[in-house]
Amino acid sequence: MWVWRVTWALLPVTLGELLADSFDSSGIGRTLAVAILWAAWAVGLACTLTPDPRALTTGRLLAPLPVVAGAIAASLSEPTAWGWAGLVLAAVVPVVAMSAPVGEWAIDGASYGDEHRSPLRCPAVLLFGPLEVTWLIGVAPIGGAVVLLAGERWVPAAALAVLGVATATLAWRSLHRLASRALVFVPTGITLVDALALFEPIPLPRRAITRLGPAPADSAALDLTAGATGLILEVALDEELSVVPAVRRGATTEAVATRAVLVAPTRPGRFLEIAEDRRIAVGRT
Repeated sequence: MWVWRVTWALLPVTLGELLADSFDSSGIGRTLAVAILWAAWAVGLACTLTPDPRALTTGRLLAPLPVVAGAIAASLSEPTAWGWAGLVLAAVVPVVAMSAPVGEWAIDGASYGDEHRSPLRCPAVLLFGPLEVTWLIGVAPIGGAVVLLAGERWVPAAALAVLGVATATLAWRSLHRLASRALVFVPTGITLVDALALFEPIPLPRRAITRLGPAPADSAALDLTAGATGLILEVALDEELSVVPAVRRGATTEAVATRAVLVAPTRPGRFLEIAEDRRIAVGRT
């Protein structure tokens, strides 16, 4: 978290001059554009200080902006030494913001009482293409509006800003679905909350769990990973669990009975450590 906070906090000092110099005009439009950049930076800084899934989504939506804007500005004017340092810091920001520890810190902020929320890995099919396109649709119109505003092209800037608010809202809602997915440790066991895989959350009672650990290669457990890759964990139960998979558009679904499910927390080792502390039967082999 501190890496995210410090790198973001230093952006105005290192990258600010490069971005400001990239604007051609020097009138009220440029002043307003710079004010918007400051507002976006302030929102991003607040996100680094707020352990909450909504702040995480907002922070991750903003995180790639400095490096993209900095690269464009660097192509228009030669960066100073501080400008190059700012570009390096800006490149670090999205890497840290997207990291698993940052995600767990923010998502666990929604816990209350004796809970702990462990986020789930993103489906692999979304990682290369859909996420990037969603982000671009969400931020590009507003970015274009800022550039037009700096050039005092008021009417197209206003039109693009209105469009940008709509697309940013849609992008935020789509991305926030990923931040809402979690394995929640509760006093009675674990609850799986995942709208991508389930019609409704399902409880995994501690008393019924016979083994929680890495899934065998030939596991016949019900796959609730939503297509995530990496180390998959299997939760085996000594009683049948009724699961209703998520309803796909144009399809119907019905409950499935199973005695084991597959899950994909972003930090499986950390997840197993917490499970052991909560007296859940963990099997690491």
